[in-house]
Amino acid sequence: LPSCGNMLSGVGPAAIEMGLVQAENEETRILVFNENTKSRIKTVVQTPNREVLYDGDTRIDGVPGTGAPIIMNFQDVVGSKTGKLFPTGQPAEKIQGLEVSCVDVAMPMVLLRTEVLGLSGSESPDEINANARLFERVESIRREAGQRMGFCDVSDVVIPKVGLLAEPGGAGDIRSWYLTPHKLHTSHAVTGAVCVAAAAVINGTIAQRLARSDHTNPRNVVIEHPAGKILIRLETKTTGPSIDIV
Repeated sequence: LPSCGNMLSGVGPAAIEMGLVQAENEETRILVFNENTKSRIKTVVQTPNREVLYDGDTRIDGVPGTGAPIIMNFQDVVGSKTGKLFPTGQPAEKIQGLEVSCVDVAMPMVLLRTEVLGLSGSESPDEINANARLFERVESIRREAGQRMGFCDVSDVVIPKVGLLAEPGGAGDIRSWYLTPHKLHTSHAVTGAVCVAAAAVINGTIAQRLARSDHTNPRNVVIEHPAGKILIRLETKTTGPSIDIV
């Protein structure tokens, strides 16, 4: 089973409300163990007066309304399901004649450039979802990538996910269309954003060649998606295939 960052954001408040964790004043730090990926997530929940605060001004592009912020620091994310940053051993390779990057950081993903699929990068979500030929092509590549990544037959499972990438169109660092995998995500999954952000700073990947360069560490990677953008705060140790996301 994969992980879901959006669902993980509810674990901390639920733990407090259920009496599993005692709230502290102002904010409560909770270490969550993700059984699906055997990884840890440090979450920070706003708890003024030792009660969970739900109301706030924080917003996420693609999600209705606003709320109190919940900070999530993903740990142990490299090789979340395969045990390897590059499950196939390469930062980029060709599958069925198209160059792809198979990367496993928080979420195993197959990354492709939009242009090699005949897309301009400016298509609307409705146009993408109506493109049956596109999804047939992508699914064929995803299934072969799944085999190479060690998942065997992935025809009936949702991992690896697929990211269609392009150069940023605005002030972001890279543009990503996240497939779920048989439909375009209306915005972007959090774990998928972590994977795309990590790939964007690793030499040799498709994402790195498309992204704006930023050699600071830690760094903010802004990913543009159909509903706006999502920011990932990325801190790394070492570089290349031995990179560690902290």
